[in-house]
Amino acid sequence: MSETKTKDTFEFVRDNIAQTPFHQWLLPRLMAVDEKVGSVTIHLSVRPELCRVSGRPEVHGGVIAALVDITGHAAIAAKLHHSVATIDLRVDYLRLAGGSELRAVGTTIKVGRTIGIVDIRMTDDQDRVVAIGRAAYLCASV
Repeated sequence: MSETKTKDTFEFVRDNIAQTPFHQWLLPRLMAVDEKVGSVTIHLSVRPELCRVSGRPEVHGGVIAALVDITGHAAIAAKLHHSVATIDLRVDYLRLAGGSELRAVGTTIKVGRTIGIVDIRMTDDQDRVVAIGRAAYLCASV
């Protein structure tokens, strides 16, 4: 794809993520959109209010699940250029997530007329895999 198309897609996905009030609080950052591969990369800075227990560095599982969903949605939205609704979400927590930043890469598996499927791999700031997920989205514009 052309450089202009890639930039337009990046801007669309970035702005789409920023529209949601919950995301405005969570503050996920779109880092990359790879239209050839069908993937997006999103980072999330770890803040004390995202942790499981006060004074502990591990991130709450709900935050992990939210980042999986945001990343999956972004991967489908990058393909379709419109928002989609989550219809199924699975997260496997592989280790306690901590550090200063979480990094999620979502790769589209299938984008059909009705349903889109994305695999998501999440790592911490030391490149340790902390969670993997798979999500399904309704491809109709919502």
